[in-house]
Amino acid sequence: MSISPVLALAPRLQRAGGRDSRTTTVLAVTAFTVTTALTLSVVAALLGFVDRAENPVTQFDRDMGGFYVTLAVTATILLVVPLLTLGGAAARLGVARRDARLAALRLIGATPGEVVGLTLLETALQGFVGAVLGTGLYGLLLGVWTQIPFQGRPFTVGDLWVGVPVVLLAWLVVPVLAAVSGAVTLRRVVVSPLGVARRETKPGLTAVRVVVALAAVAAFMFVSMNGQMFAAILVTMLLGMLAVAFLAMNAIGPWVLGVMGRVRLRRARTPAQLLAARRLLDDPKAMWRIVGGLGLASFVAGCLTAVPALVSLAGDSDPDAVMQMSDIRTGAILTLAITFLLSAVSAGIAQAAAVLDRRRELSLARLAGVPDDLFDQVRRREVLAPLLFTSVGSALASFVMFFPLFGQIILSAPSGLLLLVGSLAVGIALVLLATEASRPLLRRTLAETVVRAD
Repeated sequence: MSISPVLALAPRLQRAGGRDSRTTTVLAVTAFTVTTALTLSVVAALLGFVDRAENPVTQFDRDMGGFYVTLAVTATILLVVPLLTLGGAAARLGVARRDARLAALRLIGATPGEVVGLTLLETALQGFVGAVLGTGLYGLLLGVWTQIPFQGRPFTVGDLWVGVPVVLLAWLVVPVLAAVSGAVTLRRVVVSPLGVARRETKPGLTAVRVVVALAAVAAFMFVSMNGQMFAAILVTMLLGMLAVAFLAMNAIGPWVLGVMGRVRLRRARTPAQLLAARRLLDDPKAMWRIVGGLGLASFVAGCLTAVPALVSLAGDSDPDAVMQMSDIRTGAILTLAITFLLSAVSAGIAQAAAVLDRRRELSLARLAGVPDDLFDQVRRREVLAPLLFTSVGSALASFVMFFPLFGQIILSAPSGLLLLVGSLAVGIALVLLATEASRPLLRRTLAETVVRAD
């Protein structure tokens, strides 16, 4: 692959996209910024607990330092998949429009290497800018994290500073991951540019995803029910299986939404219901990028239903136990807050990207006489049902998975279930508000009277 044509075409391709390309770039950089800032914050907290365990200053640190590290690792696992999901969504922003332009370049003679190079350059640059800005945001957030006490005292800024090597590593890893995610989206362009140009339907999702997900859930439950005799190995296996369960859920989500799309299509009775079902069925992966963040956050909420009961079991007799349980509750709430924030940001960005990807389709429909209020009805319908199904289903799945471990505790103290219901209500409201933020962009798109061919 020659780098000169790539460098020459990259700025021209960006300018050719006009205001939409600038909007897409801003959205992608914003997503990478949030991802980097929160990732560095999570890593900082983990390193802070590890340092306290290795250099204890109190007897409580000596006795419970390892336990806090385990909790920090668990929280990191609960957060890493939503973080990766947001980063992946950022790399796929505007993929439909970008695919169309790159497919046109392929059809007029651009080599596969040049097409891939253009995408790698664009997404890597977005990732690098987001990583740098995210580092600055992480620095600002240090003032917030130092106000939250753990183990009887808050962390200092020095405790939560990850260090220059970690920052430089983030500046390297984020652009690389962005470039890889962007390159994955180009398989159709490189292999079949004519198919992209003709807007051929993507192949459907297979039920293999369901088998993989069910196997992961079954493996987690088996380990949790039969591993009590080797506690250390049990903890390690449970953490590993939890990560696998997260990834499995991310794999099965689009397939389930595709099934929902077929069901809703058969039951559609109004134009809004028909269009919403058709959009969901055409690209369930795109809808999963909008609602999947809340699904993962709801999974985390279901995992933490036992926390209030554990806190109440500590009682007031042992000050160390009270502090430990209070820290668990604080960590649980903080983990939930971050996951819901990630899901809202991811949903808002993905919904805005969906409007940009459908710009030509929306403009043509508007010029054909489709009323503006129908577009709003379709947008809300295509999000609401998958959102409710994904959030409630994910919470129930995690509740079932953890029932062998904490079932009796949860049933004996229903405050955890109340926390779950309240968390789901807040999360759904946040995501709906985030998706409504794309309404001005939709209005701007519908106001265009000239439809450009992408």
